[in-house]
Amino acid sequence: MLKKSFSLFFVTALILMLAACGNGDGAIQDGNKKVTLKIIHWQQENINNYIKEFNKKFEEKYPEVQVEYTTVPADSTYDQLMQTRMNAGTTGDADIIPLKFSFVGAPQEWSKGAADPMWKQWIDGGLIADLSDQAFIKNYNPADVKNAMTYKDKVYGVNMGKVALTGLFYNKEIFEKYNLAVPTTWDELVRAMKVLKDNGVEPIGFGGKDVWPINLAVQGLQASIHDDQLEYIKGLWTGKTKLTDPVQLEVLEKSQILMNNAIGGFMGIDYGTLPSLFATGRVAMIADGTWDATTIQTANPQMKFGYFPIPGSNDPAKNKDLAGKYDMTWMVLEKSPNKAYALKWLEMLSEKENYTDFVNAAGFLPTQPDVKIKSDFIIEIQPSLENFKLSWDQLFINRKNVGQYIKDASVHAEFLAPAGPLKTPLELAKKSQADWDAAAPK
Repeated sequence: MLKKSFSLFFVTALILMLAACGNGDGAIQDGNKKVTLKIIHWQQENINNYIKEFNKKFEEKYPEVQVEYTTVPADSTYDQLMQTRMNAGTTGDADIIPLKFSFVGAPQEWSKGAADPMWKQWIDGGLIADLSDQAFIKNYNPADVKNAMTYKDKVYGVNMGKVALTGLFYNKEIFEKYNLAVPTTWDELVRAMKVLKDNGVEPIGFGGKDVWPINLAVQGLQASIHDDQLEYIKGLWTGKTKLTDPVQLEVLEKSQILMNNAIGGFMGIDYGTLPSLFATGRVAMIADGTWDATTIQTANPQMKFGYFPIPGSNDPAKNKDLAGKYDMTWMVLEKSPNKAYALKWLEMLSEKENYTDFVNAAGFLPTQPDVKIKSDFIIEIQPSLENFKLSWDQLFINRKNVGQYIKDASVHAEFLAPAGPLKTPLELAKKSQADWDAAAPK
C-alpha cells in the first residue's frame, strides 16, 4: 500500500511539475531554457539600435523569453533571408518578419496576368497570421490600417509609419558658403551642382554598391516629371504608353545627369556608408529617404542639414511634394512555435509610449493618431508632406518573368553610364520596353 501511495504521489508530482514547466507555446520555463523569439531585420542603424533597446525591455517584462534579433544588409541579402525564413515555417527559424514596405503591388483588374508579390503568396499560402482580432490594431489610424495593413478585408501586418524617399539631403553650411538656395526647378538643381563642382565640392552621393539606392533619386524624378504615374503604369498594360515615350526618356536622361555629377566611385559605396559620407562633409547632397535623418544626426550632432524634393521639372508646383511609402510592416508567422509571444511583442511595441519612441527614432511619419513628433527635421519638411503621395515602386505592378531591364518595381538607371554599360537613355528605354513586351500574357 505504501509503495502504491508513493507511486501515485510521484506520478502526480511529475504531472504538476511538467504543467508548471510548460506554457501555451510549448516553451520550457525551468530557469535553464528560455523561449527564443526570433526576429529578422535589415541593417539600418537608427531602427536597429531602438529595437535592440526595446528587446531588453521586452525581456525584462517576460523574463522567460530571449529575443534573437538578426540583421543583414538591406539589399537582396535581406530578401533572400526573408524568403528562407518564411519557407522554413515551423522549424523555428523565425517568428516575426518585417516587409520593407506595406501590402502593395497586388494585381488589379487592369493588370491581368500580373505577378503576385511575395507577401500575397505568403498570405494566400496560409503562412502569415491574421491580426484582425488583436486589440492593439485599434491603436492605429483606421485609414492607415486599411491602406497599408489589410488584404481581402483582413489585417495581416502592423505598419510602423510612412517615409518620404524622393528627396535629397543637403548640407546647409555648404549651400550657404556658395550662396546656393534650395533648388525648386531642374535648372536650379543643375546650376547648384555646377557651382559645387566648380568649387571642388562633390555635389551628390549615391549608395551605388547596393544598386537600389540609385532608384531613390530616379523615383524623385518620376514623381515630379510624370503628371500621373498611376495612369502611365496602367497605360503600359493597355498599350497606351511605352517605356520609350518622351516622358520616360526625360526621366532616364536626368538620371544620367545626376550620376554624372556624383562622387567618383559611387558604385563602390555601400548604402550603410552613405549617411556618414554626408555627415563628414565629403558630399554636399545625398539621395536617401527621410528615415536616415536620425542616422545623420547621430553621426554628426553638430551638422546643419535639410531635405528637399528632387525637382525633376521646371515647374515648381510639380516639384513641391514628396512621395514615398508606408515603410516596414511587421508580420507574425502563422505556424510560429512562439506565436503567442510574437503577438505580445507587437502588442508592447504598439503601446503609445513605445510607438512614439520608435517613430521618433526611426524618423517615420506616424500611423497612430496623436503622436508627438520631436524631430525638428520632420517639422521643417512638413510643407512638402502635406500632399504626400505614393512613389513609383508602390504603384508599379509588374508582369511575370520579366527581364533584367524592367524587373521588380524599379526603373533601372544603374545600367546607364557612368554606373553601367549602356551609353544612352534610348538604349535602356528600348531594352526595357523589349523586356516588358516579351513578358506580355500570351
